[in-house]
Amino acid sequence: MNTRILVVDDEPDIRALLKDILEDEGYIVDVAEHARAANEMRRSSEPDLVLLDIWMPEVDGVTLLKQWKSSGDDNCPVVMMSGHGTVETAVEATRYGAVDFVEKPLSMAKLLSTVKSALSSTASIARQEQRRREQPVGNSRIVQSLKQRILDLRKTGDAVFFSGPHGSGRRIWAEYLSEPAGGMDIFDRSQNFRRLIPLQRNLYVEEIADLDRAQQSALYDAILVANRDSKYRVIVSSSCGYDELRDNPEIDARLARMFLDAIRIPSLEEHIEDIPELLEYYANWISDHENLPYRHFNVAAQNLLRNHRWTGDIDQLKKFIRIILTNSDTEEIELDEIEQTLGALDANLEADAGNKLQITIDMDLDLREAREAFEREYLSRHLALSGNNMTELSRRVGQERTHLYRKLKSLGLQTKKQ
Repeated sequence: MNTRILVVDDEPDIRALLKDILEDEGYIVDVAEHARAANEMRRSSEPDLVLLDIWMPEVDGVTLLKQWKSSGDDNCPVVMMSGHGTVETAVEATRYGAVDFVEKPLSMAKLLSTVKSALSSTASIARQEQRRREQPVGNSRIVQSLKQRILDLRKTGDAVFFSGPHGSGRRIWAEYLSEPAGGMDIFDRSQNFRRLIPLQRNLYVEEIADLDRAQQSALYDAILVANRDSKYRVIVSSSCGYDELRDNPEIDARLARMFLDAIRIPSLEEHIEDIPELLEYYANWISDHENLPYRHFNVAAQNLLRNHRWTGDIDQLKKFIRIILTNSDTEEIELDEIEQTLGALDANLEADAGNKLQITIDMDLDLREAREAFEREYLSRHLALSGNNMTELSRRVGQERTHLYRKLKSLGLQTKKQ
C-alpha cells in the first residue's frame, strides 16, 4: 500500500498513537505539530489524506482548512479531529471542504472506518489520479513562464493548441492544463469525434498529422461545438509548427490556421538548467510508480548529465533514468555507471537511426509527384518488412486497412489478398 496520510495535531501522544495505528494498517504516515509544519509536509510529501485537529497553537485547524481549500483546486480530502466541545465546529468545517470528522477520545474502529471511507471519496480518487500523472518540472524562466500561461488558460474554456518536438512532453502540459477539469481523455483514431460530443472531460489529440481529412474536418467541427456549448475543451497537439502545417496539403487549412497562436513546448536543450530537478523528480516518480529502488544523482552526476545532448528529449532522459534505477539498488550512482549507460543508450539510438528511409527525389517533380514518389518508397519498404501482411502494414504505418488498399492501388503497389 502506497497511500500516504498526514496527521496534524499539537499533542505528541496523539500523533504517536495515530502513526502507530495507521502504519499497522499499512499506510505511510507523516506527522506535523502545527500549521507551518503541515504546510511544509503537504508540499514535500503530497498526502492522499489529512487528519487535522481543530485546536492548535498559532493557526487553528478550521482556518488552515479554509486556506487549503481557498484555491479551488485542492482536492486532498481532510478529516477533522475534534473533542466533545468542538463537534459542532467540526461539522461546520464540512462546509469549508472537510469530508468527515472523528471525535476524541479516538475509537480505533471509528477512525479506521472514517479513513477508509475518506480514501474512497471522489476527492481522494481525484487526488490519487493526479499523483499518478506526470507534472511539468523546472524552475527555469522558460518553464515558469509556460506554467503561468497555462494557469491563465485554465480560467478560459476555449480550445488550446500545442506544438513542440517529439519527446518534449506536450501531453504532460495538456494534463497540467486539464487538472481542474478532472483530467482528460486521449483521442483514439478508431473513435468518431461526432460521437464524443458533448464532451465528458477535456479531449486531447496527440498529433493532427496522424488524422485523415475526414477526421480533421470532424475535429474542426468538434472544436467549434465544444467552444460554444461545453464546459470542457479540446486540446490539439502537433510536432509541427504553423508554417509546416500550413504548407502541408494533407492538413485541413482551417485547422492549420488555428495553430497560429499555438503554445510551443520547448525542447530539453532549451532549458538544460532544469535537468537536476528533472533527475530528482523522475527518480522519485519512476521509483514510486514502477516499484524500482530510489537512487541519488550527486552533483558530479548532475553536471555530467546537464552537458549531455539529449537527442530524444525528455523521453530519452526518462528512459535513461529508468535504466539507471534498474541497474542496481545501491543508492549512490557512480560516474562510470552513468558513462556506460549513456554509451549504451546512444548506441541504441544509432542503431535505431538505421531504421530510416533515405531516397533521392528529382527536384523537377512537382509537389504532388514528389509526395507520391516518397509514399511509394515508404510503403514499399514497409510492405516488405511486414511480409505483405496488410494487418501488420496497417499497424506499422498507423492507417486503416481500407485507406491503405486504396493508397497502394493508386501507387501501383501490389499485395497479397488477406
